[in-house]
Amino acid sequence: MGAYLSQPNTEKSTGNGGSKNLNYGFSAMQGWRVSMEDAHNCIPELDDETAMFAVYDGHGGEEVALYCSKYLPGIIKEQKTYKEGKLQKALEDAFLDIDARITTEEVIKELVQIAGRPQEETEKVADEDDVDNEEAALLHEEATMTIEELLTRYGQNQNKNAKKPCPEASKESEDGEKSHAEKGINGETECGPSVVDSIGKKPAGAGNAAEGSKMRACRRAAASGGSASEGSAEKSGDAGPSCSSSAAAPPGSAKSKFFEDSEESGEEEEEEEGSEEEDGSEEDGENSSENEEEDDTEEGEEEDTDEEEEMCLPGMDGKEEPGSDSGTTAVVALIRGKQLIVANAGDSRCVVSEKGKALDMSYDHKPEDELELARIKNAGGKVTMDGRVNGGLNLSRAIGDHFYKRNKALPAEEQMISALPDVKVLTLNDDHEFMVIACDGIWNVMSSQEVIDFVSERMKTESGKNNPLSAIIDELLDHCLAPDTSGDGTGCDNMTCMIVTFSPRSGSNVAEGTKKRKPEETAVEENGNDSKKPKTE
Repeated sequence: MGAYLSQPNTEKSTGNGGSKNLNYGFSAMQGWRVSMEDAHNCIPELDDETAMFAVYDGHGGEEVALYCSKYLPGIIKEQKTYKEGKLQKALEDAFLDIDARITTEEVIKELVQIAGRPQEETEKVADEDDVDNEEAALLHEEATMTIEELLTRYGQNQNKNAKKPCPEASKESEDGEKSHAEKGINGETECGPSVVDSIGKKPAGAGNAAEGSKMRACRRAAASGGSASEGSAEKSGDAGPSCSSSAAAPPGSAKSKFFEDSEESGEEEEEEEGSEEEDGSEEDGENSSENEEEDDTEEGEEEDTDEEEEMCLPGMDGKEEPGSDSGTTAVVALIRGKQLIVANAGDSRCVVSEKGKALDMSYDHKPEDELELARIKNAGGKVTMDGRVNGGLNLSRAIGDHFYKRNKALPAEEQMISALPDVKVLTLNDDHEFMVIACDGIWNVMSSQEVIDFVSERMKTESGKNNPLSAIIDELLDHCLAPDTSGDGTGCDNMTCMIVTFSPRSGSNVAEGTKKRKPEETAVEENGNDSKKPKTE
């Protein structure tokens, strides 16, 4: 199906409400994405004097975002610092608290239920563990075999099974060349290097997921004495590749020469050994030099292997666990009296309109930023050229994503991906008109100031018309929606947005509740006034 739908889902979930001190409206739309992974909170009375508004933008699944929307409000209130009136510290503590809970067995089970994953999937993961154990046993067996036995097993011995095809032999590459099994058995095949791998040396350089899956299929096929069936290959693909996969040995390399030398007779080898003994001291110097070079090579290969392991992504080992391979951004705003306290982890955003000027109340956490990059490197991570942590997440802070939080030497807030939020506090006055909280589905399309201008213009135009705030947001979401998916993904994401005014609007409709709006419906409100129809391109 891919990352996008063939047509966007423009049905919107909307709601409006308020209290004596504020009004709010929200709207959420799935858009082009194959599923909706956002969640939110609109709680005008978290307690007698506090309101809470939040947006959660999930990734890798919706479960962590939905879990946060369900439990984070209560966890915030549970904090000792919240009861003491220290709201800034309470938000920091609550973010770290809920992030820690996600690692517990009880919560993981609930996340599985929220995600709606069938029981069979859990059983499949168990099967994949068995597959990995079988492969480990096979590698151990290969390590004790002679070179001749290894060559025979993997079809490298030209005197036996010289052209035994690999299960992948029927495939052709894009340039029209035959697959690796049909190119011959000269050490350049994908199956060939696995022999070297099996006798104690892992080749440098990691292959992609498809290469890793092919490697397993070839290795298991050879171990069983025949070609892999289509079903076993599929099972191997389900299990996913290991963190690193073997690369084909280039012609003329030490690995390629290994296979060429193995074809020489035993007599020639004995003669070479005899000549080495006669040369004596002259060879000693050369051998020590060669040994040093081999040590350097092995060290380099170990470093490469370490790098490959660091670049592993969630789910690459075939095991998917909610909260480990999934997570969410979180931007939470508390309003108590004249104080606005905003906590943010990720790239969702809160912006306040101050006399029509955008005032950012949160900071987008991106891996390439100086402070974030320093923390990621200190935790043993890397940031790739496209701004992703170990080639995966393009965020540097989030709740969940515990695959990136496994450095036992560091506290939770100093992990590659941290759940510790940045917190900003603003004392509200008459210059502050409203705030907008939204996920990056909005901010990737429009700047903070552009959104403030968009909302301000429509609030002035619709003043006194009794239209709810959600009608403005509906129009904003339609404006941000991309006409198609041919671009770089801008405008194709899930979209959730809310507007909160800091004083009740005269004549505004503050009826509480949530409803669904279908894309074909016109935005005709209770008083009969029309507004723009949603886009359905």
